[in-house]
Formats: sequence, structure tokens, C-alpha cells
Amino acid sequence: MLIASKLPPEHVDKTFFNSGRAAFSFLVHHIQPKKVYLPAFTCWSLVSALEDRFPHLPVEYYSVGNDLNSHYPHFVDQGELLVFIHYFGKENTCALPESSGTILEDISHSYASVINHVGDYVFGSYRKLLKVGDGGFINSYFNPIYEESKKLDTWLRYEAKDWRDIREAENMLDRDLKIADISSQSLAIILTANYDLIRHKRQVNDKFLTENIKVGEPLIVYKDHECPLIHNRIMNTKEERDSLRSFLAERGIFTSIHWPTHKAVKKSKADITGALWLEEHIISIPVSHDYNLNDMEYIAECVNQWG
Repeated sequence: MLIASKLPPEHVDKTFFNSGRAAFSFLVHHIQPKKVYLPAFTCWSLVSALEDRFPHLPVEYYSVGNDLNSHYPHFVDQGELLVFIHYFGKENTCALPESSGTILEDISHSYASVINHVGDYVFGSYRKLLKVGDGGFINSYFNPIYEESKKLDTWLRYEAKDWRDIREAENMLDRDLKIADISSQSLAIILTANYDLIRHKRQVNDKFLTENIKVGEPLIVYKDHECPLIHNRIMNTKEERDSLRSFLAERGIFTSIHWPTHKAVKKSKADITGALWLEEHIISIPVSHDYNLNDMEYIAECVNQWG
């Protein structure tokens, strides 16, 4: 037994990064897989991170239906890595494949959902759910030597005056991905956030839109333990969706599309029918906990006016 005034520091079972894609890149480097399986329906950040950091690593895409059900490979061999996603806060209930490799669980959308984690490693981004300048994590302890970075994209987000600044910050991160630490401002927000309240307010907002919008159909009906990331509405045609987006933008309601299909996915041999269908039919409406029912009433009123 040693008694001294200087002791080794304590640590928690989590590792913080400046972005979710940095956390993902760190894990890929740590695992050193010989192949990666990604869902065909995914945001560009995971695909771009692999292209940027691991250009010679084989990537195979598995199909995702327009019901968000994933069709995994039958088996993940030793040395292979599979990534699966809890889409938009909905718990992924698709049975994972048998594996002697590694399973990565992306909970960027479902950080405030109460779900049982089943991946060998769990990672994600905080910026999907919270108003922070940066932030990614792995739910395991590592002691990384972070790369040197001025984190100008984070600086720009905190200095942002409008959406053009935010968009440029995203472009900066895409152009120069660094595996760096999280900022103190972001960490303070993350550690003090009331996730039960966040989940409740988002559930209330999503439920209101589900019950009061008369156009299209909701993609997801959330359960009590799930925290909606956004309200995804399925429209009959791409033309209707695009018309509604323009109509809402003129009234100060800005929506998004999840997701434009990455060119690498389009070039693959995977069945991307579901991803392409979702890309053409989804309109994503904000239900952030920063908004109240008055905001949701305004959204519903405007959507129904279009209809």
C-alpha cells in the first residue's frame, strides 16, 4: 500500500471527441478491420470518414428497407466490422447477425432514448440532439493522443450569425477531419442536460405533429422509451415533398432530407432501393425540445394549408 499526495487521476468509462465521425475513425483505427459493413441508408459522415482516413479499406453496404429494417450480412467474420444505427431515436430491433468480428452501435440519434446497447463498442455524435459546437463519444475508456487542431469549425459554430455559418462549419469539418478532444463549452452543456426532460418534450412535439398533420404519413410511431430526433413524414411523391419544403421555407420553417445517397453507395453492388425511396419521399420536420406546442401548432397549420 502506498500513501502519497500525488495519485493517478480517475477516469470514466467514456471517451470524448470533437465529433461523432472522429469517434468512429478512432475506433476503426483501433480495431484495424479488414472490411467494414455500413448501412446503405446512412448520413455522409461515416462514408466520408472512411474515404478520408481509410481509402484502401474495403467497404460493403447492406440494404435498409423503407421501413428502416436492416438486412445484415449473414455472418460477420473475424477481422470484419459492422456498423448499425438506431434511426432517428427509434430502437433498432432487427436481430444482429452472428459474428466473430466487431459490431459498432451508432447511437447518435438515440442518445436520449432508453435502450439496451448490444454493440461491442457504442459511439455517436452529440450535435444531432444538443445545441453544442462539437462533440462525439465512445462509451468505453480510451486514452487517445489527440491530433493537433485549432478546431476552427467549432469556433465558427459558436460565432455563427446564421445558417450559412453553420453550413460552412460542417464543410470545414468535412474538408479537414481531425481526431481531437471536445470543447469545454460543449462538455458543460452535455453534462448538465436533463435528458428525461429532453425526451419528454420531444415526444410531446412529435406526437402533436403525428396527430395533427393531415398530409402524408409519419415514418415512425415512437414508443415511450424512445426520444424522437426529428419528425419524418412520408410524402406520396418527390415532387409533393419538394413543393411542401419550399412552401414551409417561405413561412420560416426549414426542413431537411434524410439522406441524399452518397455517391459511393450508388456505385456499390448493394440493394439501395430502400435508401433511394426514403431519400425521395422523406421530409424531416424539427421537433427539438427547444420548441413548444405553439411552434408545433404553427408547423401543423402551415403543412395543412399546403395540403
